[in-house]
Amino acid sequence: MELRHLRSFLAVARTQHFRRAADELYVSQPALSEQIRQLEAELGTPLFERLGRRVRLTAAGVVLRDYAERVLREVDDARRAIEELENLSRGTLAAGVVQTVNTYLIPAVLARLAVAHPGICVRVDELPAAGIEAALEAGELDLGVGFVPPAASGLVAEPLFTEELVVIVPESHRLAGRPAVAFRELDGEPLILLSPRFCTRRLFDACTAGAGVCPQVRIEMNSIEGILATVCATGLATVLPALALRCAEGTGLRGVPLVEPSPRRTVGLLWRRCGYRCAAARAFAAAVAEVVERYSLPRAGVQQTQVPAGAFLG
Repeated sequence: MELRHLRSFLAVARTQHFRRAADELYVSQPALSEQIRQLEAELGTPLFERLGRRVRLTAAGVVLRDYAERVLREVDDARRAIEELENLSRGTLAAGVVQTVNTYLIPAVLARLAVAHPGICVRVDELPAAGIEAALEAGELDLGVGFVPPAASGLVAEPLFTEELVVIVPESHRLAGRPAVAFRELDGEPLILLSPRFCTRRLFDACTAGAGVCPQVRIEMNSIEGILATVCATGLATVLPALALRCAEGTGLRGVPLVEPSPRRTVGLLWRRCGYRCAAARAFAAAVAEVVERYSLPRAGVQQTQVPAGAFLG
């Protein structure tokens, strides 16, 4: 049973006339009659009584009319809903974002979406990199903002920018006025750091191991905002992505570049390979690119610090 058969059937039922229905549908009368014959053959019962040039529904035809109207109404509603999704007057979106990026990038992205497309409902899940990749492959997320390249083979990436880790200290700290800090100078330095479940911490640990130094980890926390507030309160140092300082404007905290090595990594959009990219996801991705451009973030392509395999996962 095809939708065109149902539309033809309803046209005949409404006009009670094959020629008038054919004219309304812009088909020939023989073609219309053949469609009704096929429909009756499939259902195994007549749908119309022929009364000269006019027709009227049989009992079976009356039953089918109600269902056919309902089916076509649902199809039309579905078409309108899809059109609304494509023109972004409505829709839902699920995005996964790693914590450091979520803190300083996503609020501006959501602000742009809220103004440009207020009908879109967005859910942002702050997840570790491995959690984003797993959720994308499982179809639980429409897109992700994580680290490039992804470890999962079922994903593709679009590099956005390169972020580097820096030492963040209060203005009164002994390192605050330095143009750069070598990793070896962190040997024995008391620090506040993210916990090891974050790839930022594991990147830092890989660099300290490579440099042969052993900082004193005095405090571990799971929140960038909490770490920055604690740095202000205690006077201790931390190591975070440089853009985390956007969350500390007006606090007097300073970022000092790390060298020998300079830990860097690439942030990008993550998609399911060959997966469908809905209009809402495309709009979110465009907003991310616009914010990256507005913030003048370092373009992707800078060589990353070499870290052990899997250091960006978790």
